[in-house]
Amino acid sequence: MVISTGIDLLDRLLAGGIKKGASALIMSTPGVEDLQFAHQCLFAHLNNKGHAVYVVNNKKPSILKATLKEFDWDVSPFEKKGSCIFLDCYSGLLSMKSQEKDYVSNPTSIAETSEAVFRLLKKVKKPSLLVFDSLSSLIDLTNAEEDVLSFLKRLKSQLKESNTTMIALFTRWPYSKTTIDSIEELFDCVIRLKAIEQKVILRSYFSVAKAKWLAQLEKKEIPYKIVSPGGVKVFIPKILVTGPFNAGKSSFIHSASTRAVSVDRLGTTVALDHGHVDFRGFAVDLFGTPGQERFDPILEMLGGEALGVIVVVDSTDPKGFARAKEMLELTKTEGLPAVIVANKADLEGALSSSKIRERMKLPEETPIIPVVAEDIKKVRKNKPCKLNPEDIGKVFEKLFETIV
Repeated sequence: MVISTGIDLLDRLLAGGIKKGASALIMSTPGVEDLQFAHQCLFAHLNNKGHAVYVVNNKKPSILKATLKEFDWDVSPFEKKGSCIFLDCYSGLLSMKSQEKDYVSNPTSIAETSEAVFRLLKKVKKPSLLVFDSLSSLIDLTNAEEDVLSFLKRLKSQLKESNTTMIALFTRWPYSKTTIDSIEELFDCVIRLKAIEQKVILRSYFSVAKAKWLAQLEKKEIPYKIVSPGGVKVFIPKILVTGPFNAGKSSFIHSASTRAVSVDRLGTTVALDHGHVDFRGFAVDLFGTPGQERFDPILEMLGGEALGVIVVVDSTDPKGFARAKEMLELTKTEGLPAVIVANKADLEGALSSSKIRERMKLPEETPIIPVVAEDIKKVRKNKPCKLNPEDIGKVFEKLFETIV
C-alpha cells in the first residue's frame, strides 16, 4: 500500500507513491520552492479519506492555510471533520496566543515539541500522514543538531508502530556534512529539489535519490514549476510543432492548448503560433513554425533549446512528406524525441500509418498518431479547426514517454 504524492510522474518513479509507514525527506537547496510538494501530497491524502497531522514551525498556521487555498487545496472541510490537525509550533516564538487547538508553548524545546507530536500521532485515526514543516527550522530554533537527530530516531520508531507515513521538508543550509548525511540516512526516501542555471534562467528539477522499498531506482532529473492553482507541474519549456504548409499545425496548437496566440496571420497559415498545455500533471509550451519556404532561414533559431518535436503532416498529401523531413533537418531537431501527427486521417485518400512510415523512411520507434477533426461539419477553409481531444492526448502520452 502507498500514499500518492499527488504528482503523477513522481508517483511513477516511486512505484505508485510513498510506501505506507515509510518516511520521505524533501530536501531542497536554498531558494527552491518545496512547500507545494508536501501540500499536494497532503491534499491528495485527505481527498482519499486519509487523516493527517501537520506540524508547522516557520509560519502562522493561518498563513499556511491561506497558501493552501491559493492552490485550490482548501483543507477547512477536513479540519471540521477532524481528519486534518495542525500543530502550531510557531506562535509561541512570538509570544502570541495560538488560534489552533493544538500548539506548543515553547517551540525551542525539543522535549515539548516531541511530546506534542507523539500525543497527536496517538490521537489521529488511520490511515495517517505526518507532515513536518520543517526540519531545518527545528534545527535553527533549537540550535541542537544532535537532539534533533535523536528526536527523529524516536519519531521513526513511533511511525513504524502506528504505520504512519511522514513527509518532512528540509532546506540544505550550510549545516555540517555529518548532520546532513545523518538526516538522509534516517529517511526511507529522499526526494531532492534543486535549481540549475541555463543561459541566465534558473530551472527547478526534482529527483528521487533514495527509496528503500524499490529494488531498482530510476534516477531521473525532472524539470518542474509551481503554478497557482495546480501546484507542482512537470515543466517542459519548449516543444516544437513543425510540418509543411497547410498540414494543420495551427489546428494542433490551438486544439491542444489551454491558451494559444497566433502572430502574423497570412492567408491559410500562421507565421508563428504559441500555446500552453496542461496535461496530466505536465505543463508544456508549444512553439509552432511556419510552413512556407520563405521562412526557412529562421527555422534553426526556432528549433533552438527544444526538448521534443511534433511533426504534423497531411495524411492525404504524400508530396508534403519530403518537406516535413527537410524541416526537421532545418530546425536541427533530428535526434530529439519526436511524434508524427498524421492529420486528416479520416479523409478520402489518407494514407495509413504504415504507408506514411514507409514513404518518410521513419524508424519503427518513431510513433505515428492518426488525428482527425472533432466534428468534420465544423471545419472551415483557411481556419484552424478543433481536433479530436483523444487523438491529441495520445500524441502527448507518446511524446512524454520518450522525454521523461
